[in-house]
Amino acid sequence: MMSLKTVLVTGAAGQLGKLLRESLRGKVRALRLSDIAVMDPANEGEELWPCDLTDVDGVRQMMVGVDCVVHLGASLNVDDWNETLQVNIAGTYNIFEAAKRAGVGRIVYASSHHAVGMYPVDEPLDQNVPLRPDSLYGLSKCFGENTARYFWDKFGLEAVCLRIGSTRSKPTEPRELSTWLSEPDFQALVYACLSAKAVEFSVVYGVSNNSDSWWNNTHATHLNYVPRDNAAHYQAEIESLVASGKSVGHYALQGGKRADYGMVVLQNEPSNS
Repeated sequence: MMSLKTVLVTGAAGQLGKLLRESLRGKVRALRLSDIAVMDPANEGEELWPCDLTDVDGVRQMMVGVDCVVHLGASLNVDDWNETLQVNIAGTYNIFEAAKRAGVGRIVYASSHHAVGMYPVDEPLDQNVPLRPDSLYGLSKCFGENTARYFWDKFGLEAVCLRIGSTRSKPTEPRELSTWLSEPDFQALVYACLSAKAVEFSVVYGVSNNSDSWWNNTHATHLNYVPRDNAAHYQAEIESLVASGKSVGHYALQGGKRADYGMVVLQNEPSNS
């Protein structure tokens, strides 16, 4: 089992960070929590460590003494290239480089299904499909996955890249009948990534046990991740929301609204005949 003495969680003030803070408390000797946003006061066994991911020296200092990293910190913006470049791309590189220098054993990287969001909804995906980002955000997650691959191949820094689906208490639209990752399943998945004996470089879809899932995780048995929740339980509720106009309908692409945002559909040029 991987050593879980000190675990660093970036983006600890966000939705996913708060879920991990709750689930990892008491399971590790020290939980180091980092964000630029205000965090709740520290509990026993927690260390609050505010840090900007673009601050190279600050990130390196934060990494000293860390055994594992869960890198959630990122900008979720749709089309701000500068913020994407600084936070999601440079910031992610800073995390991996600092981890290598500090002798960290493993990084769990919060990638996203938006790294493959331009695939049609009727096309099943596994971990080997070519990347098809649906946004600048998705593009930055492609960079993160390739960064993880590089640091494993060159320096032996283990990494699990989680192509996280739609993490919330319950699905809210038809697309999420396929992409939903329940909050308890998210917590269990990350703990499985942290505690597995060896992960080398792995790409895993962050998804619950949904009957209509688009994503194949059969390659990830080494993590011992067994999702328990199924979005199909909410299908009738979702259909009712759509019928009443309280939820969007179906998307053609797996990335949903991010895939649709700003997309230009080229029309055939008119014939001269």
